[in-house]
Amino acid sequence: MQRILRENTTAFFSGHVDPVITVSPGETFLIETEDSRGGRTRQPDQCTPESLRSMRQQGYVSNPVMGPIFVEGAQPGDTLAVEIHEMKCDSQGYYGYWPFEQNLQDIIEEPVTRLVKIIENNVVYSFQAGGKTHELRLPVSPVIGTIGTAPREEVVYTYHTGTHGGNLDVPEIGPGSTIYLPVAVEGAYLALGDCHARQGDGELSAIEMRSEVTLSVRVLKNWTQQQTWLRAETEDELLTIACDRPLESAQWLAIREMISWLEERQGWTKSEAREFLSIASDVKPGQSLAGPYSMRVLVPKKLLP
Repeated sequence: MQRILRENTTAFFSGHVDPVITVSPGETFLIETEDSRGGRTRQPDQCTPESLRSMRQQGYVSNPVMGPIFVEGAQPGDTLAVEIHEMKCDSQGYYGYWPFEQNLQDIIEEPVTRLVKIIENNVVYSFQAGGKTHELRLPVSPVIGTIGTAPREEVVYTYHTGTHGGNLDVPEIGPGSTIYLPVAVEGAYLALGDCHARQGDGELSAIEMRSEVTLSVRVLKNWTQQQTWLRAETEDELLTIACDRPLESAQWLAIREMISWLEERQGWTKSEAREFLSIASDVKPGQSLAGPYSMRVLVPKKLLP
């Protein structure tokens, strides 16, 4: 099985660089991912407010991805179906935030980063609050936070989002899911990283980690003529993902994308698809803390005729 090592990181989605590996449709391969700070906060002394401020002042790559991966047979206009088979969690993760990025600087002065343990498929963390020690033990639910293909001409920073993908932070993009990405350049130039041991809607809570991701890809010819944003599915749900600022604009785009998908998939009119969504859908944020924001629409497959 081909393996991409963690050292093969990039800060951009681009078709203007040499691919790391070439894969065939249906081939299973493995990617070692780095965490969202490029491994810069893996020791306790790297997590102090002073060290964090120094790291930010020096500059670092946020949300590095591994790749790009050249997919044989992928041509502009095709759709790349990325099937995620397995994600192995590292034994350590972290959570952290910069108060000013979330308009909290008036009530929280210092940047925060804390290391957590990942033991036997659980996130385990002890913390002090209210003069007492509390222990949290939460099951892992791995997520690929950043995934995409190369845009046709642009070079896009991995922290950003667009119709190519990017920093989506959608909790459903994990083991057992398939995400459908547009192919804009020959070979698609797939890249991914920024994995989480678990993540809540909106990414207010997220445990960043290194991971080993096992996946395969399929190249879909003439799969859709209407896909504008991103589509994905799990065993139980269809979902569409869109990104924009303000947040409600991303929501409307994701709704439009789901209407188009149901129109194609079910043979319904747009009005019929919208009526179905009125009683059988959810709208949830993926990443709502730093724009462009991502929103998703979810439809249970069991409710579809």
